[in-house]
Amino acid sequence: MLVRLCFGKIEENQMFRALLLVVFVGLLFPFTGMATHNRAGEITYTHISGFTYEITVTTYTNDLSVAADRCFLEVKFGDGAIEQVYRVNGSDCTAQGQNTCTHCGTILSGSQNVKVNIYRVEHTYPSTGKYIVSMLDPNRNAGVLNIPNSVQVPFYLYSELNIFPDGVPNSSPILSNPPIDDACLRTLYEHNPGAVDRDISSNGKSDSLTYKLVPCRGVGGNVIAGYAYPDAISSGANNNISIDPITGTLTWDSPQQIGLYNVAILIEEWRHIGKSVVKMGSILRDLQITVEDCRNNHPPRIGFIPDTCITAGKFLKQKVTAIDNDFLPNGNPQTVSLSATGDPFYVIGNKASFPSVSAPTTVSQNFTWSTQCTHIRAYPYFVVFRAEDNHPDVHLTDYQDWRINVLGPPPENISAEAIGAGINVTWSYTKCTNQVGYRVYRKMDSIGYIAPYCETGIPASTGYVFVGKTTGASSTSFFDNDGDKGLISGQRYCYMVYAYFDDGAESYPSFEACATLRKEVPIITRVSVNNTHISTGSDTIKWAKPTELDMAKNPGPYQYKILRKKGNADYTQVGSSITNNDLDLLDTVFVDNNLNTQEEQYSYRIEIYGKDDILIGPSRSASSPWLKAKPLDNRLELSLNIDVPWVNQTMYVYRKNASGSFVYLDSSNSSIVFTDSNLVNGTEYCYYVTTKGGYSDPLLEYPLLNNSQEICAIPIDKQAPCPPQEFKVDSDCELFFNDLSWLNPNITCDTTDDVLSYNIYYRPFSEGEMTIIQKIDGADNTTYLFEDLESVAGCYAVTAIDSFNNESPMSDTICIDNCPVYELPNIITPNGDGQNDTFMPHYGWRYIKNVEMHIYNRWGEEVFYTTDPALGWEGTSKTGDILPTGVYFYVCTVNEIRLDGIVERNLKGTVTLLREEPGKPKN
Repeated sequence: MLVRLCFGKIEENQMFRALLLVVFVGLLFPFTGMATHNRAGEITYTHISGFTYEITVTTYTNDLSVAADRCFLEVKFGDGAIEQVYRVNGSDCTAQGQNTCTHCGTILSGSQNVKVNIYRVEHTYPSTGKYIVSMLDPNRNAGVLNIPNSVQVPFYLYSELNIFPDGVPNSSPILSNPPIDDACLRTLYEHNPGAVDRDISSNGKSDSLTYKLVPCRGVGGNVIAGYAYPDAISSGANNNISIDPITGTLTWDSPQQIGLYNVAILIEEWRHIGKSVVKMGSILRDLQITVEDCRNNHPPRIGFIPDTCITAGKFLKQKVTAIDNDFLPNGNPQTVSLSATGDPFYVIGNKASFPSVSAPTTVSQNFTWSTQCTHIRAYPYFVVFRAEDNHPDVHLTDYQDWRINVLGPPPENISAEAIGAGINVTWSYTKCTNQVGYRVYRKMDSIGYIAPYCETGIPASTGYVFVGKTTGASSTSFFDNDGDKGLISGQRYCYMVYAYFDDGAESYPSFEACATLRKEVPIITRVSVNNTHISTGSDTIKWAKPTELDMAKNPGPYQYKILRKKGNADYTQVGSSITNNDLDLLDTVFVDNNLNTQEEQYSYRIEIYGKDDILIGPSRSASSPWLKAKPLDNRLELSLNIDVPWVNQTMYVYRKNASGSFVYLDSSNSSIVFTDSNLVNGTEYCYYVTTKGGYSDPLLEYPLLNNSQEICAIPIDKQAPCPPQEFKVDSDCELFFNDLSWLNPNITCDTTDDVLSYNIYYRPFSEGEMTIIQKIDGADNTTYLFEDLESVAGCYAVTAIDSFNNESPMSDTICIDNCPVYELPNIITPNGDGQNDTFMPHYGWRYIKNVEMHIYNRWGEEVFYTTDPALGWEGTSKTGDILPTGVYFYVCTVNEIRLDGIVERNLKGTVTLLREEPGKPKN
């Protein structure tokens, strides 16, 4: 018995060869012998060594189809090799007198007449590459509702196997749950293949799996002609089939018609290699669902199991219960069998446990797992629980997906110590050793953050920012000096740390640890503009003395030097204090005069010097608040540029009134933007702001108040109005008009009230630039009619123009197509009676640019040619000779004006030329 299977890349003529093959095999096997054969199956593979793989083809067939039973299948491995692969499961058929097969296959547990056939072989590939392993068997079983004439449709399976140059081996997932299931009419149905990836690396990580529904395949590996998904076979409420791409649970809510259905699930396998995600391979599972009228039988139900997180090293225990309150025909309670499959049962190290169990009506079992650090990974573990009843007519099942996140424990014993201009952070991490390193985050002052359940890493909402990382499991210290710039004296810095792993997994974060730098240098507390002028402006600079200076290490006499810069220029000294051994006698205020505070922002730094004019250290620099104003329509947007070592919490805005005095206007918790609205365009408004902030050290002055320069600006409408909304085009290609309409933005937009006109844009085809074809005055004129058009095809959009000539963005673009009409008669009678005297298109032809008309006589000689759509052939030759009665042939290329451009349409036909013969009346 020979069954030809098709594999690998599909050539152009392969379908034809496959069709011949199906016909050939149909001659070998009687129709009745194949009437109920292939029901479901898949191809899996296991890496052995090097380029050698074990290929396994598993099919599910009807045990009653004895004539179609296959001792072997022919497998193509995708590298040009083909081999007869023999069945390896079941007892010796010859001993049972059934046939000559060495192995008979086995009956699927709990099923009636469903045989499981396993065909297995080892194959060595010649090199790296992508290979398609596949098989083709002549016929599926009969009566599959969503596969037309399924008994004559070949059964095709394939898997994709990728061998990469880096030598990383890969085995396909194993599918724990069989692809044969029963469903009940008008009842929610679920199936999960129970796919588990077997490629567990040395660090405990496995590949990721994704799932999608795809059509079943037939001849040549192509989609079966006429195939439809089961939910398209019959209409009805809640008739929808879908699959969860992450868990692989297929849901059909709900079958509306009794019968057999087949769907295919494509299971794709992905692996993180470096920073890339690589597709390792895929499996096509062909699944058969039998929908029956279950009447008094209902699927069992597994109790809800909430997804969970567990810290590595902890013991996880979860009770799972399934219930079925139905009875068997003999009146006894149904027995429910409960089992599970999933990643935790295949991990390296401590594996999860969930022994299968059965009991009448209600069954319970404990899932247990002693987790360890190698189980930590960035994505959850999936467990699929399966409950099945034992009704003799139809076995019904229920599935429950469960996600388990195994998370890294937090770093412990975190501490922070100020050292010079930085802080040294240390911690310990003794519960795990497989972490790649640690990430360190910083924030000014503490918030008392404790990570909530199941949230690893440090969320941005905490205000903590990333400052650095260490590499290596034992690298448990980090010195933070703000990238060699030095941290700010007087600020309290807090830190949190978490471990990270090679696949991107993160641990819970540590507790906070805080420290404050010693005040060993001056700390600026004020840089404020006293007055605004182009040449006589001034700033006040104030600072706090270094109260924790080691005077033994840095002896006096002491002196402060004040340095200033503008923009990106270098700092230059602009002042100094007296020199004295007593810091308390040194002045800590400096007024910088004769500045251009109207046009320039200045930054300052204070340096302290000791004995022999040796620099002890500088303060952090601080700038004056610099205010900018952006003119908008009836408003001004104020923004503030400032660089200070303390934190500003509030911005107070002052505006000059009519009498010339500045009065308080408003405040903002944002030191970046404030908008003053309801202003008069063309009128000047003047402002300054005062910022309020401080250091986290309670011993420093608070609040710190600093003034910006004064600024004046005039609001002017530079803002485009809102685009017109609800733009519509009412088109009639038979009456040759396009009627445009839209809504007035003055009514529909809160920020627009001065629209005066509109521009209508157009392009004749779907691609190309839009150009203005019409301008309309008046905000209330929101319609326009284009009529008597040669072509209604094209794309339209409209914009709004305001009183300052600002143009809005375009409205939605709407494209209209023509409806070309060009039909030809099949007879002409050029007898001068005014009827059918010339060959021309029927009345009403439209949207034709030109034609190429060729008319031939019966000997193939061209007698007429024109490009005029009106044609006008009067039954004469090219030289004007009258042609005799007869049938003439034409070939016409019609160039239609369409939205996508000029589109050709070819017409071929005949026209009969009739002339009045002597002695015969006119017809």
